[in-house]
Amino acid sequence: GLESSESAEHELNDSSEEAEFDEAQDEMTLSNDDFDIDDYYKGEDEIPEYKLQVNNRSRDEEQKEIPFSTGFTFHEYLQEQLGLRDLDERKYQIGLYIIGNIDDSGYLQRSVPSMVDDLAFMQYLEVSVAEVEDVLDVIQDFDPPGIGARNLQECLLIQLYHKQKEQNSENLELAVKLIKRYFNEFSKKHYQKIMKRANITEEQLQKVIDLVVSLNPKPGNSMGETAKTVQY
Repeated sequence: GLESSESAEHELNDSSEEAEFDEAQDEMTLSNDDFDIDDYYKGEDEIPEYKLQVNNRSRDEEQKEIPFSTGFTFHEYLQEQLGLRDLDERKYQIGLYIIGNIDDSGYLQRSVPSMVDDLAFMQYLEVSVAEVEDVLDVIQDFDPPGIGARNLQECLLIQLYHKQKEQNSENLELAVKLIKRYFNEFSKKHYQKIMKRANITEEQLQKVIDLVVSLNPKPGNSMGETAKTVQY
């Protein structure tokens, strides 16, 4: 899992005066096109809770998804990619279960330990946490980039890793470092704190922000319009 304990510890050590100064300075720093966590969460307030949520959709509801231009539903597209990987039957079944717990936006709704329990009770398949995490790593390499993340921070990192595979750069390496270590500050726009702690310039930070805002916070939606179950 991804951790932000380092930034949390730093946050506690800041005096209130320093925090107020930083926030005042932050408001005057960088362009208006910077990262806004509110835009990422708009209409999806439940995203931070995905780790705790249980997939309560019925089989019938899952079949109501609108087919995409490829002829596949979003989940069928993921299953197709799973079938192209060199996996034994055991790992393939684990992969199918993981995909069944990915929502339309591309986020994993079930924790790994919970899926281990589910597979044991529902499919009589005894697996370890490590096995499920190994298969999740495979799925997180699927298209569209960002699929199978457990939170926004992980979703952004997966997309940055995909970009690094294509063509790495100093900006990408710095973006990975900042999202890993300073995601809380990043989402709160505490830019002065980030520049001070990471020892980077405003120009370097702006390039990272430009990179991050180009990523997709809901990668599942990038395939086309997803079906929304009608609420009666």
